Amino acid sequence: MEILPVLIIPAALMLPPVLITALVLRYRRARAELRYSFLLKLAESGVALPATLPGEATPQDCDRRRALVLLAGGFGLALMLIALPFEFPRGHRVAELWGLGILPVVLGLGYLCNWFLSRPGSTHGR
Repeated sequence: MEILPVLIIPAALMLPPVLITALVLRYRRARAELRYSFLLKLAESGVALPATLPGEATPQDCDRRRALVLLAGGFGLALMLIALPFEFPRGHRVAELWGLGILPVVLGLGYLCNWFLSRPGSTHGR
């Protein structure tokens, strides 16, 4: 019975973000299906489609947004692992795994550098 809280608490902590992500992905999928069905109806009726399709514009500064998400996620993961009081059966603490947060942090720094070097009007990347 001692293992039960060790399984239930992390599952309860992980369930809300997973549900929120699933809801957001479901909403985006439904919105994309509506957009494409509308465009398909337009094409079937013989109307010329515009050069830029509605809703297909890519957001500005994608790399900066990805960088900030990865940096925040990496720091959050590292801090969470440091704060967890659990121990493995052989005496090692979960806090020893804080280095797993370094990977998203370094990826975020890479995206941030890519965004900085590829800005319009920047002479760094050319």
